[in-house]
Amino acid sequence: MDLGELTQILGIEVQQDNSDGSIRLSQVSYISHMLESVRMSNCNPIATPIDPNIKLMPLTDGDPHIGNAKFRCDYLSGFGKLMYSAVTTCPDLAYAI
Repeated sequence: MDLGELTQILGIEVQQDNSDGSIRLSQVSYISHMLESVRMSNCNPIATPIDPNIKLMPLTDGDPHIGNAKFRCDYLSGFGKLMYSAVTTCPDLAYAI
């Protein structure tokens, strides 16, 4: 049984160009859905995921987010979803993650 040209697999969109034989992979809908699930659908996209000169600081015991279980769950969920994107089609996210 022929199901036609492959268009999506495991949340990855596949676009094939028969004229030059190229295949393009993207996760636009996966990332949009992921941003909605962590309530960040209104964030501003940028070309570089993180400024390489920024110095990140760990959370401290006085941070209000430390004791918030919902925040931790959303954070870890979003983090895992970003890791999936970094491993599959967006390796530029790996540095920021």
